[in-house]
Amino acid sequence: MLETKRPREQSGRDSFSRYKAQVRSAAMASLSILEGDEVDRVYCDLHDDFVIRKKDTDGYSYVFYQVKTKGKQNHNWSLNELFGLKSTVKNQSKQSTEKIKNSFVGKLLLHTVVFDKYCNSVVFQTNIHNSDDVEKIVKDVEIGTFQNKFSEVLVDRFNQCFPDEITKDLSENEVKSRLSKLKFETDVQYLKNGDDIFEPLAKSAIYKFSEVDLEHTESKEILMKLLELVEKKSSGIISELTSESIEQYAGISIDDLLSILSISKDAYNNLLEGGDDKAIKSASIIQRTLLSAGAGIDEVEFISRCKTNWDVWLRTNRHVILEFDLQSITSKVRQLLNNSIRNDGSVQLASLRVPIKALVQEFEAEDLIYDLNAELILGGVFAELVKGKS
Repeated sequence: MLETKRPREQSGRDSFSRYKAQVRSAAMASLSILEGDEVDRVYCDLHDDFVIRKKDTDGYSYVFYQVKTKGKQNHNWSLNELFGLKSTVKNQSKQSTEKIKNSFVGKLLLHTVVFDKYCNSVVFQTNIHNSDDVEKIVKDVEIGTFQNKFSEVLVDRFNQCFPDEITKDLSENEVKSRLSKLKFETDVQYLKNGDDIFEPLAKSAIYKFSEVDLEHTESKEILMKLLELVEKKSSGIISELTSESIEQYAGISIDDLLSILSISKDAYNNLLEGGDDKAIKSASIIQRTLLSAGAGIDEVEFISRCKTNWDVWLRTNRHVILEFDLQSITSKVRQLLNNSIRNDGSVQLASLRVPIKALVQEFEAEDLIYDLNAELILGGVFAELVKGKS
């Protein structure tokens, strides 16, 4: 969808040095992809400072972000700075349509027209606060009353602001629907100057979504790679807009983040295909546990397949096998893990072979084997490991 519309401008793609705040913000937004929920793409410096793509019932929708910062923390955004509206004007018919159109908010609202139902929302993000006049408009639009005199101006001038994009005037309700997509994120901490704020917040986000608890030096390295990726995806003009070109030159996906975090794509995909809704966390925990014990990436991918097969087996048999039997099986698998885990939290794959063979024999003797085998039990061991560390 994004490739079908010509961006308002691409000048920012040639001047990265002026957009440090935008890069930080896009980097933080990219980390939300790790959650594996609604957000699956972030597009850098395309149509706006960055765009988030969300999966929804109709396919995809987009959230357009404009990021603006001020050096003085005690400054508040005024009506004129954000909306192109003069607070001193008594006769609201004297307000300038052109200034509204060319304001920060006017440029954001354009997306609600151009992308129509595919525009989820438009967001003005900043490191400072809004003035009281601005907050009154925001609240008025948010609750849907549209009784503020400046809100009324926005409704009245909306069609006039976008004559090239609106071929048939929108009704009052249609205009209000588009205005209600306007959001503000103020006093955003990671937009403030200094790495001492951005780094811990980004590190916390990585841990929240991936369970990767980074050491200081490791954290620095990963965050620099992430910022460099955003910088790269924000640079240069995209001469021919196609879905492929915007993915290549502007898009950040889960594959990019897996690469930055050094998480096996095959392991992640195995877990995802097996129905693991926390595939990132699972892949990360399995990989870090095995690698710390000296394992290779092939073992990580093998274990991920085993865990996937165990998860499928467990779902399939949950209502087939007697619950007492199922609880006995999982309890013995958990006990095997507890006996095998080393003091540093790592697990050596080779050390599991003998106890798993012994457990298979124990299950056979107690009529608990069903269709279990050594590899399924191995998957169960790591499923319990993931559960315990999550």
